[in-house]
Amino acid sequence: MSAPNTNIETQEHEHKTPLFGIKAALVYAAILLAAFVTYVVYQGGEESTTPAEVGTSVLENYDGGNYGPGGNATGSVSGTPDN
Repeated sequence: MSAPNTNIETQEHEHKTPLFGIKAALVYAAILLAAFVTYVVYQGGEESTTPAEVGTSVLENYDGGNYGPGGNATGSVSGTPDN
């Protein structure tokens, strides 16, 4: 069921401010989206640095000689943690 007195020109005139606000919000969102896409594209071109490239490695002083598969560093396997 439609309204009995529908006049598009009158309705547009009465709702000029809200329509302007909606259009402004859409333009603002488009600008933010363009800025975000530009940022992501430029950041994607840079090489990332990992700790190994910076200098020291996390495993620099690791001695793997005491490691046994299926256990901890001593080779023992326990079901409960030691407190």
